[in-house]
Amino acid sequence: MELSLNPLMGRGGDLPCQMISGYPYPLQENPGKKAMNKNTSLPKPVGAIWRPVRDLDPVHRQLRHDGARQSAKRWREMRSRLEDRTFDKSSMDLWLLSQRRAFAIETGQIEGLYLLKTGVTETLIAEGFEGVRGAHSVMDVSDQTLKGLLQDQEAALEMMFAHVSDKRPLTGSAIKEWHALLTRHQASATGITPFGKRIEIPLRKGQYKIRPNNPRRRDGFVHEYCPPEQVEQQMEKFLAFHNGHREFAMVPEVEAAWLHHEFVRIHPFQDGNGRISRMLMAYAYARAGEFPPIIPAQNKLGYINALEAADEGNFPAFVNYLGGLAAPRSDEASLRAEGILDNRTHFRHGNGGITHNGVYHPPEELLPEVEEEPEPDDEPESSPPSPGM
Repeated sequence: MELSLNPLMGRGGDLPCQMISGYPYPLQENPGKKAMNKNTSLPKPVGAIWRPVRDLDPVHRQLRHDGARQSAKRWREMRSRLEDRTFDKSSMDLWLLSQRRAFAIETGQIEGLYLLKTGVTETLIAEGFEGVRGAHSVMDVSDQTLKGLLQDQEAALEMMFAHVSDKRPLTGSAIKEWHALLTRHQASATGITPFGKRIEIPLRKGQYKIRPNNPRRRDGFVHEYCPPEQVEQQMEKFLAFHNGHREFAMVPEVEAAWLHHEFVRIHPFQDGNGRISRMLMAYAYARAGEFPPIIPAQNKLGYINALEAADEGNFPAFVNYLGGLAAPRSDEASLRAEGILDNRTHFRHGNGGITHNGVYHPPEELLPEVEEEPEPDDEPESSPPSPGM
């Protein structure tokens, strides 16, 4: 089970951290000031000191990832060609479904809720979650829990897409609805008392936290998040800043990075903040008509590094990180569109299976000879720089 009072789990996973009741380090009046950890002579990292939510720096409004912009432009051109003529777009629908499943799988793996065995991920992306079993994870998780977590994560993502489709404004109530659905099969969260005892705490679903959730980092410092009594006010400011961004012509990787980063800095929920932050990231892309990045669990370290770079003031590093992951999604969508325009009637899944004329064939089945479709490049057209550059 995910460690509820370990916000770094929501930043891509981390080692179990100690739950702290209260704040052993006073909040700094000046968030940029270095605080000293009483257990070490090293200064406390600026990124580990809580500070109120901040609006996007005006100098960052013009940031962009060139590779992501080129890929998105190509996808829009292909999409317009599909809209101009009548084609069987079922293969595109299958690809979109596979992307939603992949997002749902990876967002839970990054949290450490489960870790799927080699080969299982591609099968679940192709065939869905109905046949998932606890044995598919290397971690000890029941059939019902694993299936429920995956289905809830997919359903919450669908709720977010419906939110965008209906052109509803982003509100605190909407985010709470996403959280309640996302955690439907998560009964509790785990914490460690100051005395080192592991305890299970009933999970507050769709409600803001009432206890501090400051974890102890691997370097020994406590990472401070928003105090519970200030969460409501901070979330109102967060949403007001976001709504004010509509007047600026920003690319989605900028708004996605800001939403994700500032939400995680608040950490308003007892648990599930990382999953909600990635949904907010996806929301920014969906609202722009683009495909959200899928952050794979094996890329956890790069993800954490990019977030920590933003904590330390290098926000462009996180923008570049997301743009580098989003570009291949647009590239693959364009390739799928080319297949439709060429009247291909099959869809090859990542597990080797094929959907041919609307019928799914698992990899072990023999199929009629079908023309191979081109595979997208493994790397984005323009790779983002490493965090800190």
